[in-house]
Amino acid sequence: MITYFTGSTYNQVIQSSIVETEELVYEPQIEEDQDFNKYVKQNLMNLTGIDCLILDTSVCLNTDEELLSALEMIRTMYDTIRLVIFAPYKVTGDKFLTSCLAMGITNIINTDDFNEIRDQLKYCIQKGMTYRDAVKYKESHPDKVVVKHVRRTVNKRMIGIAGAESNIGVTHSAIVLANYFRKKGFMVALAEVNDSGAFKEICEDFEESMFDDGYYTMNGVDFYPDMIHQDTETKMDEEKMQVLQTRSYNVIILDFGVYSGQNREAFERCEDKIVIAGSKSWELGAVNRIFANASKDVLLKYVFCFNFTIQREYEAIRKGMGELQSVHFLKYSEDPFTESDFPDGDEIFADILPEEPEEKEKQGIVSKIFRRKSEEKEEKQGK
Repeated sequence: MITYFTGSTYNQVIQSSIVETEELVYEPQIEEDQDFNKYVKQNLMNLTGIDCLILDTSVCLNTDEELLSALEMIRTMYDTIRLVIFAPYKVTGDKFLTSCLAMGITNIINTDDFNEIRDQLKYCIQKGMTYRDAVKYKESHPDKVVVKHVRRTVNKRMIGIAGAESNIGVTHSAIVLANYFRKKGFMVALAEVNDSGAFKEICEDFEESMFDDGYYTMNGVDFYPDMIHQDTETKMDEEKMQVLQTRSYNVIILDFGVYSGQNREAFERCEDKIVIAGSKSWELGAVNRIFANASKDVLLKYVFCFNFTIQREYEAIRKGMGELQSVHFLKYSEDPFTESDFPDGDEIFADILPEEPEEKEKQGIVSKIFRRKSEEKEEKQGK
């Protein structure tokens, strides 16, 4: 039996990791600001029967001292409970992690990479880390400064990518984009929603193994071939997509192939809509056809990425796009499987990328409440 404490950002990966281990869950605490010390004091006697407790320290209002006090209470009362400390924003050598190790807690995770979190959580639950695994947290590096960015909550972000015409580099760009998100630490799925058969050819060429669930993995990205309905051979298979959306991905990229009336409805449902286009005189007609088939309001939501464009033509193309401001230019890359630089990606996806960390120290639950009341009082006086 497992119980866990986390917020919306990491709930999905923790929950899916537990599901994969086929363990039962008991009353998980899922909220952003938690007083773990108070919870333990009030519910210590109710932890009977719990085999594993996972604590996400990033959602706790408590100071490190208060957290250590709560963990010690649990250790004293239940020495058989496996405590898993998930501290995504603490670095190796942090005093809190060192203190946990000194307390005999060896199941410690301090990565914010979602794939690594999933793998390490499953290992902690099924086998448990040894002292040898955790001894690195005993090391202290006072002179080493490591900045960890704060993750936003990103669950199943749907990104559609389609080409103004065929052979314009849609699949190539989709793979680079998938690598871009994977390098940022996200769990990424790349689904083929067209009839090119490219994903199967990639699987065969690289001699990858297909899992029973119909996907294979390359460089940490899960590739899903043939996500189209067999009767239409062009439209997205809604049942397959629903199954895909039940899995614990942060980002799902849909390769639609050529932008057309057959797939436009599914493309429009994506939160991000990327159109890959060419900038040569004989390629601009395909872009104009998209303009003719979509309203201005729809076009304003599109992200246009031009391929194989000479830099001196950038300004003229931007001017020609008129009021459409999201215009970008892709760079040439020979091998999409080793490329993770998606030009202007940090600008395009700024709303889901990790935030700069706030330089604040936790002040404890009492100080936190006092500060909130002071802020509320100041707001009332301001009004």
